[in-house]
Amino acid sequence: MSDAPSAAPGTRTIVLPRRLRAPEIVGLVREIRRRPGDEDLTLDFREVEEFDSSTLAFLGHLGTGLPGVSAANVPAALARAGAGFARRPEASWPERPAAPRPGSRSGRFFRAQADRFAARLRIVGLFLSMLADEIYHLGHYLRSRRGVYPGETWNQMYFMGYRSYPIVCLLLFLVGVTISFASAEQLEMFGAEIYIADLMGYAMLRELVPLMAGVILAGKVGAAITAELASMTVLEEVDALRTMGIVPERFLMVPRLAAMTLVIPLLVALADVAGICGGMVVARLRFGMLPGAFLDQMVNTVDWTDFAWGLAKTVVFGWAVVVSAGFKGLTVGRSAEEVGRATTESVVLSITLVIVIDCIFAFVIY
Repeated sequence: MSDAPSAAPGTRTIVLPRRLRAPEIVGLVREIRRRPGDEDLTLDFREVEEFDSSTLAFLGHLGTGLPGVSAANVPAALARAGAGFARRPEASWPERPAAPRPGSRSGRFFRAQADRFAARLRIVGLFLSMLADEIYHLGHYLRSRRGVYPGETWNQMYFMGYRSYPIVCLLLFLVGVTISFASAEQLEMFGAEIYIADLMGYAMLRELVPLMAGVILAGKVGAAITAELASMTVLEEVDALRTMGIVPERFLMVPRLAAMTLVIPLLVALADVAGICGGMVVARLRFGMLPGAFLDQMVNTVDWTDFAWGLAKTVVFGWAVVVSAGFKGLTVGRSAEEVGRATTESVVLSITLVIVIDCIFAFVIY
């Protein structure tokens, strides 16, 4: 920068250099601040060829923020860039809409409830959409046998079946013992001790084994699926699958649904045996009933359709658990806190769906 002679007294002209960028702008601003208060300053831009956004911002600031400082001989390229750098809205632009009036307290309450209800409906719609997608993906996999890692189904069967049957059988055995003790006293009052076998057969095959198995799978399998898928979502592994052209809902969910469908029959059969054995032990200890008599009475009363209904209910419960876990895992937020929240919500949603579906089956069966 260099000073040029000025014809008007009290006016000084500064010829700006060829390169006028952020470092030069800083030095120019300092020089402007050091000038006397009654001195007018003219900035000559005739030699400026290289500039950046700081130059454009400084040029736009000359007219309003720096009184007594003016620009001269601004090149056409710099003028065009400055005009497009920061342009004020025209008067013809639409004005900002006014904020809605707050309204009454009751109106705000009903509006908030309506918004919450609409949000719940959207979540239900997304869940049903995912359920329909999983049914389609499973059917497509069974026809084409492609799109899913083959060994993943066996891994999930090992986890859902072999790793789950000990806790399922133990809890159902204890439930059978508890129900038998609670029913024995009432049956003994009427001399109907033999009917404890009928009671245990119906209760275990139709209601207790499917319901308890669904609840246990929701707490054990559902929580594990949600935590795994949610961690993959947070770590952007699901996004990586989409980038590679792989559908995550098919690649991750179909093996789990297939494994759940395959292990449920054996799991239900073992749980039925465990629960009936619990009732048989109580009948032997409380009434002295032999195991053969217990089984004869139960077989004469309980039909194979009872086992079939219990098996069908458990399969539906298992699907509800897996789909709920996958829905919460694949729609989780992008933080570690959201993973824990999604796991908790998955267990709650799965147990709720198990009970609701069991109630629907009760209307159908009975």
